[in-house]
Amino acid sequence: MLLAMAALVLALAGVIACASPYAPAAAPAPEDVETIWAIEDAREESDAPLVTALEMNGVPLAYDAESSTFYCTLGMGNGEDWPDIRLTAPDARGVQLMFVDDYTFDGCADAIREGYAYEVIAYTETAYAYLSVVFTGLPQLCIDTGGQEITTEDAPIRVTAAAFGEEPLDVTARMHLRGASTLLFDKQSYRVEFTRERDGGSKKIEVNVPGFGPANDVALLPCLNDETKMRDRLNWDLWREIAADDEPFGTRRTEYVEVFKDNAYHGLYLMVEPVDVKEELALAGDAHLMTDSVYRTAALNFSRDREYYVHPHRENAGYELYYAPPGAQRFEEKFAGLSAYIELTKIEDDEEFAARALEIIDVDSMLRHDLLMQGGGIADNFFNNMYIWAQPGPDGGVTYRFSLWDLDISWGFEKNEIGEEFERWLFFPVADRMLNLDVGGIRQRAYDMWQQMRGSIFSMEALEARIEEYTVLLGESGALMRDAERWGNDMTYPDGYEFITFAAMRWPLIDEAMELLVTTDGPVDFLSQSGYDRKAGDIFPAQGEDE
Repeated sequence: MLLAMAALVLALAGVIACASPYAPAAAPAPEDVETIWAIEDAREESDAPLVTALEMNGVPLAYDAESSTFYCTLGMGNGEDWPDIRLTAPDARGVQLMFVDDYTFDGCADAIREGYAYEVIAYTETAYAYLSVVFTGLPQLCIDTGGQEITTEDAPIRVTAAAFGEEPLDVTARMHLRGASTLLFDKQSYRVEFTRERDGGSKKIEVNVPGFGPANDVALLPCLNDETKMRDRLNWDLWREIAADDEPFGTRRTEYVEVFKDNAYHGLYLMVEPVDVKEELALAGDAHLMTDSVYRTAALNFSRDREYYVHPHRENAGYELYYAPPGAQRFEEKFAGLSAYIELTKIEDDEEFAARALEIIDVDSMLRHDLLMQGGGIADNFFNNMYIWAQPGPDGGVTYRFSLWDLDISWGFEKNEIGEEFERWLFFPVADRMLNLDVGGIRQRAYDMWQQMRGSIFSMEALEARIEEYTVLLGESGALMRDAERWGNDMTYPDGYEFITFAAMRWPLIDEAMELLVTTDGPVDFLSQSGYDRKAGDIFPAQGEDE
């Protein structure tokens, strides 16, 4: 016992030497367990935590109060070696810390991947309590709501965020729930806008989000429908390859992040740069803010607070208003930018339709949207989640461009949408009719664009490389395992094999469809003849069958 007490004295001396009394540093794990027993024997176990805030090298740690566990992000590049770690408790007066477990006994990468929890004892002169530290691989974002309920209306919050090797973030913000069907689940989707504190949280500002970069707002996607957590990120990465960085409604940055809400672990999220319609229009030039309109297709049973125009051909579908030029007050004025598109869908004469479509449709934008949707089986992005950008021209005409959002219903997630064998052509009526009529030689343009995609984003080598990248991020970080434990999912280690099998079956079928388009005169069976006379998902003929 005397030896144990002597060791304890030395350990305490080391702590005092390397830290101020207001930020005690955790001493290394002792060589013998008797040192820990001596601390316990001389004190009473506390019913309440003695420490509720920790920092690692000055960076605040995320905290799960229920389990008294702190999460320390170390990134993914340490291998088996540990970085220098100095664990401190800021402003913990009269409290000392000591690791019970020697984390250096394990390799850093192993500890992160397996999510090992290392015990630390916190103690005063009269009491002691245990806490745990888990080392993680991903950035983390912590939300403090101040105890208020988060709804679809903006609420003031505070956000702290950290990523290994980067300056931490501590900022005021406002947050609201986003999404439609996801509102019904406990793991909800959020939009966070960063604000300037001196303005009472009213002015949105740009900050550097650790692990993500400069942003004035972020969307936090829970990936509820996707146990792999890969679909949204894969689709946005593919879109990044075919859209320019400075293009309006173009590339969106994404990053996996672990979220903590009110000192509780809330799970793995995909942080995405959201679409701010005004900012996107401004990329095209400030003049577009005065003239252009933006709409988004939506299932009306999920439409909440936006005005909408009911779809003329589809029950319970419509176009939500996202932006109208200043001065548009009446309903007719707000939806005036959409009128030419609606009228196009009503034209019955093929020649009249073809001529008008060439005047108002940005064909490359439409084909890019359509072929990405076809190749990835993105089944929820025509009658729902498609932005339609109306650009008036100087001659009184209008041009329509298209962009996607919410990309999780894809890559075979809902097989009933595209067939058990992934053999169905997804329904985009205006595009289908233009392809069927070969408006302006669109079939050859579609064929050429598909060939470019097959040599780049839709090559098997590129897909396998992306799946491997996500597998490392989700598995080696320990994040997918923690999320599965938190929300009761079955997939505790990432498995993207279903994406490979999906592509191996679907892409050759689209190859055949493209060949059929450029070698056939007249309509083809897998496309809707008028654009609306068939349901989505008619099977297109396989090679050798009559078309």
